[in-house]
Amino acid sequence: MLDSAGSWKSRGAARFLVSLCNVVKDAPSLLVVDTTSGAITPVAITSGSGATGLCAMGDEIMVARQAPEASVMVLDARTLAVRIEAPLPNARDAHSIVAWHGGLAVASSGTDEVVWYGYDGNGFSARTVLWRGGTGGGDTLHVNALAVHGDTLLGCAFGPRRSQSDLWSDASGGFVFVLANRHVVVEDLGHPHSLVSLGNALYFCESSRQVFRSVSGPIAALDGYTRGAAHLGGARMLVGTSVGRVTSRSSGRMLSPGDDGRPAGICALHDVGLDGSVRATIPLADYGAEIYDLLPLS
Repeated sequence: MLDSAGSWKSRGAARFLVSLCNVVKDAPSLLVVDTTSGAITPVAITSGSGATGLCAMGDEIMVARQAPEASVMVLDARTLAVRIEAPLPNARDAHSIVAWHGGLAVASSGTDEVVWYGYDGNGFSARTVLWRGGTGGGDTLHVNALAVHGDTLLGCAFGPRRSQSDLWSDASGGFVFVLANRHVVVEDLGHPHSLVSLGNALYFCESSRQVFRSVSGPIAALDGYTRGAAHLGGARMLVGTSVGRVTSRSSGRMLSPGDDGRPAGICALHDVGLDGSVRATIPLADYGAEIYDLLPLS
């Protein structure tokens, strides 16, 4: 929690890897945040525009590099040193990634697909399309997040935009779905991101409505474009907010950071109780404006 001096005092003991996207030149794209002390340590890697999805596979951590031509940086889970960087053939604009059936499932937003790749320790191959939203020729639904929920792989997407020139600002038909049978779990969402499976429950960010929520409805409203979530311990979650854009105070909607409008909200991590309480906030504005993903570190 926040003490009287405004310092971070978390009751839990956890370290998280945080990916930052759309970073400025020479800014970090990965941070290690210690939620016991509030210490923030940039990770020394070169990732161009930033990093998106994160996942653990054995003694390695996979980091999706933010770039049109998709690739993954493979880090040593203990030292966070880069072992290799390997391309993801025929994927574009990779967002979330998860370990799945001995390989890596990738939300390939730029091709409207979720794709599985085999991994042999040296690179990715054996590309298999698990789900395709359109023709595979472009980003028409903006599939972005993935999560393993029991023995099921789930995804979420923004839904269609008005035109290819629109920057997703009016996409409000977002949905969470089961890849295997295309069953829609929940729909009519505003920019869903960051699926988290916890027991029998599913949580996620509804970014343009600035909330962290469950399938049944909102849990907490936060100051920013909600994106990035992970279990902090007990009935608590760590949830990220980014600086978004607004065009109208009365609309109650926050546009994605890439849309038009004036900046609004904060780049921060929030300790959110499943009862809706917000116990603490740690600002990350000194390091970037946009959080993408969170990964607990052992």
